[in-house]
Amino acid sequence: MCARLAVLLVAACASAPPPAPRGGPRGLRASEHLELARQHDGMARQQTAIPPSFDSRDEKGVVWMRAWDPSAEHERSAQAHRSEAAALQAEYDEACASRALDEVSISPLQRYALGGWPTSTGIIMYLSADAGAPDKLLADLRCHRAWMMLAPAGMEECPLDLPGIILDARGDREGVTLSIVIKNTKLVDELHRRAAHDLEVGAQLRHTPEP
Repeated sequence: MCARLAVLLVAACASAPPPAPRGGPRGLRASEHLELARQHDGMARQQTAIPPSFDSRDEKGVVWMRAWDPSAEHERSAQAHRSEAAALQAEYDEACASRALDEVSISPLQRYALGGWPTSTGIIMYLSADAGAPDKLLADLRCHRAWMMLAPAGMEECPLDLPGIILDARGDREGVTLSIVIKNTKLVDELHRRAAHDLEVGAQLRHTPEP
């Protein structure tokens, strides 16, 4: 009985879930999915040495044998996380193609936004003509959003990293107006705060002399 209890206690400790990465507003990043897959792979290897079966007696004294293979569960979880990471990588590859890292790692809002005003459902931002045509700007925004999902990169203040946003760009040679609407009304104030942060960072970048 003591030996059987010891085995069950070891199995319970070994099967404790790994600490969950923080993720972001849109969920786990690709690197975090891969880290969880690595942890599940390690736990699957550990538990192959633990007997998966145990017995119990019912009220009539009949012994029932039951089996559970925790290593198989961890293998499935590892594969699921690898699939999620691969999907995020594929989304980045499609959105950004062969763009250079220094191009995709800076938000177009920080590069080009000159001002903005809040609305009840989001924010409207005015960008310089350097942002390019509306279609180009939307493609750049999509690429930056995909890049942020690869790994944590200190973009906790970026308005583009919020979930459920709808982007609409319009403009001409004079400049581009970008509307950002967020579906979750509880996040409107957070969107306003983050947009104000990007406008401030953008102003600092434009006034910092190049080396």
